[in-house]
Amino acid sequence: MPPQKRIFRQDILQAASSLVREQGPQALSVRNLAKKMGCSTQPIYSVFENMEALQEELMAYVREQYLRADASSYKQVALSFLRFAQREKNLFRLVYLRQRRAGETIFEDPNQSETIRKLGASLEISSQIAAEMHRRMQYYCYSMAVMMATGYLDFTEKEISQELTEYYRIILSYYKQVKSEEELQHWLERSRNLLA
Repeated sequence: MPPQKRIFRQDILQAASSLVREQGPQALSVRNLAKKMGCSTQPIYSVFENMEALQEELMAYVREQYLRADASSYKQVALSFLRFAQREKNLFRLVYLRQRRAGETIFEDPNQSETIRKLGASLEISSQIAAEMHRRMQYYCYSMAVMMATGYLDFTEKEISQELTEYYRIILSYYKQVKSEEELQHWLERSRNLLA
């Protein structure tokens, strides 16, 4: 009898990601995954105790593969997230459009710490204020992403960029308590590296 092919954790996560991309989150089951991989369910259960454990690790895998971005530009991080929602609708649904358990983190943002640090440094604000500002920007981006992932609106790349810039101007004015257009331009110039 030929030796059985070894199936590794990474193989399962790649296949699960592919299954969700092709058929949607509702298709994710051990049986469907085994069929896609051409194996029995046993190798999957030998790596993952149950479907919940597989799904948790799959969401972490998707965030790392699709959402980890260079946090040097605040705008690029937001664009990366919105492109993910637009191009990978089924994976977005798996990670973001699901029922949350009580106390579960609202946003799984692998770039959050670095983003908050850079916001604080560029705008000369405390990390607490930078975190609050970032949270507001996340709410805005999340609502745009949901509209794109569900087909409610389909923004062009130019429209996405304009929306992000305009909203950044609004929250920048609020958090820096800007009193004039000249002052706003000063802070926009100070944070131009974030908008690149």
